[in-house]
Amino acid sequence: MTRARKIYFLAIAAICIFGVYGSLYLQNLYLLRVAILAVITAILALSVDILVGYTGQISLGQAGFFGIGAYVMGILNTNFHLPFWISLVFAILFTGFVGFVLGLPTTKLKGHFLGIATMGFGVIVNGVLNNWTSVTGGPNGIRGIETPYFFSISLEYGNYFLGFALASLFVVILLIFLIVHSPIGRAWRCLRQDEITAYVAGINVYKYKLIAFMLSGGIAGYAGSLFAGYMTFISPETFDLNQSISLITTVIMGGSGTLLGPLLGTAILSFVNEWLRNFSELRLVIYGFILVTMITLLPEGIYPFFKRKILFFFTSKKKKRSIETEGSNGKDVVNE
Repeated sequence: MTRARKIYFLAIAAICIFGVYGSLYLQNLYLLRVAILAVITAILALSVDILVGYTGQISLGQAGFFGIGAYVMGILNTNFHLPFWISLVFAILFTGFVGFVLGLPTTKLKGHFLGIATMGFGVIVNGVLNNWTSVTGGPNGIRGIETPYFFSISLEYGNYFLGFALASLFVVILLIFLIVHSPIGRAWRCLRQDEITAYVAGINVYKYKLIAFMLSGGIAGYAGSLFAGYMTFISPETFDLNQSISLITTVIMGGSGTLLGPLLGTAILSFVNEWLRNFSELRLVIYGFILVTMITLLPEGIYPFFKRKILFFFTSKKKKRSIETEGSNGKDVVNE
């Protein structure tokens, strides 16, 4: 691991640690709720980034994985009375398996064909959640999901759950960071650039796409379980196509193919969306205008744009210093 990567990761770790500590002192219940949902959305956005950002695969069905994770948690917890943590493990494993099954046919597709296939998956999942009333409760959803306990500490209190959610976010960031800087991550980046070149280079394209779908599905299922544990109530309307489109927008606006991009995009859009509630009927119009403006002006994303500007600023100052140093050395030689 290079020095720059260590600094990059330590900075993210410090932010998460201070966030966990600071969450214990946040007293505003409204801000607590917004922050918790934003952190869960950030985990979900990172799962989208694995497919969209690192492997270059279009996924419009991420809300399906999100919903499956939430409903597996809800069904096991309320119908079979399994503890939260055991239900969480089953939810992650099951959504990862669903990602594997979805990847079997769809990894052979590209571009808009892949997008249509994954969108169909999301629509099918939402239809099942709405119509399989004997299991999912239909439009009425599932109520009474257990709030988790952590070593006899109830996470029912918003401050504790926010700390737990931030710790979960850090674990997901660490997992993705390690995978991205492993041979799997290098294969993903090669796939994103050119699948044919990757195939000629000896990379098993099919295998690494399946790994991406499985990991993305598992992380989205984890986010769904957290959502179900926090809300204690879930219904199909939360896991529709609009959710999938919103997630892709968040990732692209923040900066796909990066760890900080989806986090930054989630933070901005979550709090902007809450602020726009003051504008009632004009909220969606203003929200759409902001999205179009940001994507038009910053097509690479907010984080890559500012990263490039900051690097340019420091490198230009460094070059300026080196030129001044060489100039002063030249004067000294002339004087001698």
